[in-house]
Amino acid sequence: MSETKYGKYFLKEPWGVIHPGTPPDAPVYIGIGQEKPVEGWDEPLTQVLRPIYRPYKMIPEGHRHKVAEILYFIGGDPMNFKEFGAEVEFTIGEGDEAETHTITTTTWVYVPGNVLHCPLEFKRVDKPIMFGHIMFAPTFASTIVGKNPLERK
Repeated sequence: MSETKYGKYFLKEPWGVIHPGTPPDAPVYIGIGQEKPVEGWDEPLTQVLRPIYRPYKMIPEGHRHKVAEILYFIGGDPMNFKEFGAEVEFTIGEGDEAETHTITTTTWVYVPGNVLHCPLEFKRVDKPIMFGHIMFAPTFASTIVGKNPLERK
C-alpha cells in the first residue's frame, strides 16, 4: 500500500519474469504485467523491455492474443537508437498469407488482436539491441488464445 495518494502510480521494481528459451546468462530486464496485474493501476498494461546481446530463437512457435500487441526493436546505444546491429526474423500471419520479415533497422510492429505471429528469432547480433512489447491487458498470459508458447514445461 502506498503512503501517499499518488504513490501507487510509481512502480520502482519492474523486473521481468525469465521464460524458457532465455539464455542462462541473460541480464535482468524490465517487465510489468507478465504474471499479475500492476496493483493500483486502473488501466491494464503489459510491457517488457529486454536487452538482446546474442543470437537465439526467443519464441519458437506461433501464437495469438485477444488484444493487439506492439513489438519494438531498437538499437542498444541510448545516444543513437537508430544504430541497429542485428538481424531479426519475425513471422506474422498464417497459411498462405504468412509473411516472414527480416528486421535490420529500428522498427515497431503492430500486431492486431487474434493475428498469428512468431516464431521470433534473433539471427545475428553484432551489437546489443533492445526488444520489447506493449499490450493493453492486465497480463501477458491472460491474452493468449490457445497454448502459451512461453509456458514452462
